[in-house]
Amino acid sequence: MSRVVHIDKDQERLDYASRWILKIDDQALTEFEIDALHRWLGQDEKNSEALLEVAAVWDKTNVLSWLADLFPDTIKNNTEHKSAKNIFNIRLGFFACLTILALSVPIMLFMLSSESVSYKQHSAAYETVIGEQKTILLPDGSEVIMNTNSKLSLAYSSFARVLNLAEGEIFVRVAKEARPLSVIAIGQIVQAKGTEFVVQITDDQEVKVMVTEGRVVVGVQSENSHYSENTILDNRPISPRVLVELGDKSNSLAEGELATLGGVDVKKRVIESDDIEVRLSWKKGRLIFRSVPLEEALKEIERYTTFEFVVLDETLKSTVLSGRFRAGDVHTMLALLKTNFNIDYEFDKDNKVLLSSF
Repeated sequence: MSRVVHIDKDQERLDYASRWILKIDDQALTEFEIDALHRWLGQDEKNSEALLEVAAVWDKTNVLSWLADLFPDTIKNNTEHKSAKNIFNIRLGFFACLTILALSVPIMLFMLSSESVSYKQHSAAYETVIGEQKTILLPDGSEVIMNTNSKLSLAYSSFARVLNLAEGEIFVRVAKEARPLSVIAIGQIVQAKGTEFVVQITDDQEVKVMVTEGRVVVGVQSENSHYSENTILDNRPISPRVLVELGDKSNSLAEGELATLGGVDVKKRVIESDDIEVRLSWKKGRLIFRSVPLEEALKEIERYTTFEFVVLDETLKSTVLSGRFRAGDVHTMLALLKTNFNIDYEFDKDNKVLLSSF
């Protein structure tokens, strides 16, 4: 059993070294990544050996020169201990590895572009109370705006950005990078690399997704990879699989599309820009209604207040309501209902608002 683990670690070390060589050869390292490379080299003497051996196999003399200038002690120590036998063995292993990688180019391209070793692991949890909105700036520069009564946890690793929405609604503006950002909600996955979208868990435990910019891919979380902020494997959070967009686009949403997830097929429809404005009005602390039945409007208003509305007169439920209201400002809304729609109201001792005609 221990032998298998050893082989896996050697393969992982070789993968990491290959990715570093490509980054160095492209002269694309930032100061942060140089610091990450230094830390990686310091973790294990075999890391620097692998880096030099891969550079030698690829005949990257410029890379070797750059490494010698930047990390003189590390490179010198490892160069002195190399032998022709080691180089020969690593060449055999490396070229065998290249043969395997050639059969899985799409996966390797993702791994090479992910710059995985330069990212720090990060986890956190956030919550909003009823009527509260909260803006969160994530470690990668992404932004999340939490709507009322929402619970969110996140886990960032070298390979993925994972947000777990347990309750409520969030707007996500994804910073573009190679690592996919996944939002998990009741077993549904919404995944993107650089876009803007909304995910909401409704009272009926449905997952609604609206894309306001770019594209997202959606899918179902596999049974053996249920996410938890406390689930850690090899010092990194378990990540959902990388979703691949199907050729017929049936598992993806484009800008201006809204979908309800959870069924066999993704139920999506195109929404107008005016409708997007209405659905995002909560970000500015407002609620906009355009020819909405009173019963539907009251259900939305209840999300932002501790009051419960009870319509005593059934005929009022179909009353069409239009207007702009401040989220949570129940008293102003009730005054407008009384003035414009002849709807009377009364507060009872159970924090309910009783609505009736007069």
